[in-house]
Amino acid sequence: MKRLFLTLLLITSFAINAQTEDCSGSYFFLIEGKDGHILDYKIQLNPDQTFVFTSFNRVVDMRGNHDTNKKGKGTWKVENKIIKFTTEPTDLNQDYTLNFSGTTARIVKKSPRDTSDKVIPTALQFYKSEIRTIENLKFLLKE
Repeated sequence: MKRLFLTLLLITSFAINAQTEDCSGSYFFLIEGKDGHILDYKIQLNPDQTFVFTSFNRVVDMRGNHDTNKKGKGTWKVENKIIKFTTEPTDLNQDYTLNFSGTTARIVKKSPRDTSDKVIPTALQFYKSEIRTIENLKFLLKE
């Protein structure tokens, strides 16, 4: 019985690590308007299950350029193929103001069973977030 328990524990830990490694990487969302508007979001999912998010927004109007930078950081974990983000109070400070707690996302990629030639880039699809600017956005994996 003890041996069976240890075997199951070992298999479970390998499965969790495999899911985590599959998600880590640099993801980005970029829109550049012809009029100079820029929306540039980046999120780095680290293998140690921490993340750092940066956003840059440039709005161009009659008065010139108005740039906004925002950052967030915290931890992430995978539960049932859903990535759940958490920001602790200690993660928030003058530089890192975005709270990702309650934010969920999923990795979108081509199924290994799909043998067609169609190209589906790996992406991080956000679903739910209190940060309205990222809700429902798809960030592409930077290769």
